[in-house]
This record gives sequence, C-alpha cells and structure tokens, in this order.
Amino acid sequence: MKLRLGALILLVSVDALAKINVVTTLPDIAEVVRAIGGDHVTVQSLLSGSEDPHYAEARPDFILKVNKADVVCSMGLDLEIGWLPKVLSKSGNARVQPGGKGYCELGRSVETLNKPTGRIDRSLGDVHAHGNPHFNLSPRKLGESGGEVLKVLSSLDPANKSEFEANYSKFDKTMNELEAQLKSQLGKMTVMEYHQEFTYFFNAYGLNSVGSLEEKPGVPPSAARIAKMAQIAKKNKVSVLYATAATPHKIRERFEELSGVKVKTLPSYVQSHQDPKTIEALQKLLVESLQ
Repeated sequence: MKLRLGALILLVSVDALAKINVVTTLPDIAEVVRAIGGDHVTVQSLLSGSEDPHYAEARPDFILKVNKADVVCSMGLDLEIGWLPKVLSKSGNARVQPGGKGYCELGRSVETLNKPTGRIDRSLGDVHAHGNPHFNLSPRKLGESGGEVLKVLSSLDPANKSEFEANYSKFDKTMNELEAQLKSQLGKMTVMEYHQEFTYFFNAYGLNSVGSLEEKPGVPPSAARIAKMAQIAKKNKVSVLYATAATPHKIRERFEELSGVKVKTLPSYVQSHQDPKTIEALQKLLVESLQ
C-alpha cells in the first residue's frame, strides 16, 4: 500500500512539473511565449529569423518537432501559408491543427495595416487578405498579439492562468514603454521600404513613408517602377530605403544609383544565431540606423 501511494505521489509530482512544449515559427514569437509562459513552457523556433518566412520549406525536422508539440504559434495573417499548413498536416498531431487547443495565431489579436479592399487575386501579387502580417516590428502591436498566447496557455494550463495573466500584463507594458522610449529619440523624416515589412516600424515611430519599391508584394519591381520610385524619393527627400538580405542586390544598386538614396539592409526579425537576438535589440538596431 505504501509503495502504491508513493508511486502515485511521484506520478502527480512529475505531471505537475510537466511543461507545455511550444513550437513557434519565428524567434520573435518564441520570446513572446517565454515572457508569458515563464517556467511553465519550453519553446523552440522552427526558423532562425534569417529566412524569408513567406517561402520557407516544410522540412522533415520541422514536421518532427511539430509532431511532439503541445502548441504551435505562428504570426498568422497568411505569412507562413506557403509551408506551415504542410508541416501541420504531415505532423499527425491533432492538437495543433487549425481549431485545435494547441493552435495559436498571434495575428488574430492585432488590428492590421494595409488591409486590402475589393477584388483580391494572385494578379495583385502576394496580397494578404487580412492585412500586413509584419506586425512584429511594432513593439505595441507585438504586445497586443501576446493576447493569443495568453488564451492558449491558459486553456491548456488553467491552474497557472493568473500567473500567465500577470506575465502578459508585464510584457505588454514593457513593449509599450519600449516603443515610447525609442520614439522619443527620433525626429520627423521620410523613408521608403523595398517590401512592406517595415510598415509597422514606420507607423510606430511616426516616420513618413512614401511607399515600397515593389509595386506588387512579392514581385520584383520593373525597371520603369524603379525609375519612378527613384524620382519620388528625390522629390520627397527620402532619407533611407529599408531592405533585407532577401532583396535582390542589383535592384538595390540600381535604386541607389538613380535616387541617390542610401539603401540599408537590415533584419526584420529577431535572429537565433546572431545579433539582434531579442525584440529590444532589434528595435534599437532599427532606430539607431536612422540616427
């Protein structure tokens, strides 16, 4: 009887110590989950932040990690639509399928920018029907998105709901304070971007954007488009055009040549294997590039 009771106590103890296994698509989301879940979660990101999340591959190791996950968290808003649905369906894990208790899209809690109206089809490029998915570059929006993480973790572990709520409140406050602090360091300036992935950053810090070099999202601009936007950049005295490593080098060079505007190549996500490794570090890097 004593042996059976001891075994039961051990079983309960081990179960109480079990952590929620969370898999995220991006390191930015992993940081959000750690901030809210605290010691009650283990978190790993499928992507390192250096890839273009629109066009990642449904790799076998991704499928294996998702197979073992209690929760899968993505940006949503169709950012990962090219590969994540394949990973989920091949994982054989019912918990993390759309509609499952472990399915988490952070974009559901965000009021998006660039939400299209009217007819939407592939002729318009990679248009996101529910709005721009790159909200991670606004700390305030990223704070909002943590509401989805809070919902999912509280549903799976109701005993720790109050702790998750306290952690979420702290994280949301930290993100709002970070945005306010960095915004105070910047003045008014006019900027551009290659793809609409810095839009939330520009919006958060009150920067005047005259648009993107791409005419259609995900479609390289024509020579005529580059020339047109170079003239707009000159006319509006654009300070800088933001691009990422995925931006074609020849297009960057041609725009600089025609416009005289500096193109700065910067990360748009937290990086797992190199700097910037945190949300705060990424924000500070982007702000410092304008000073």
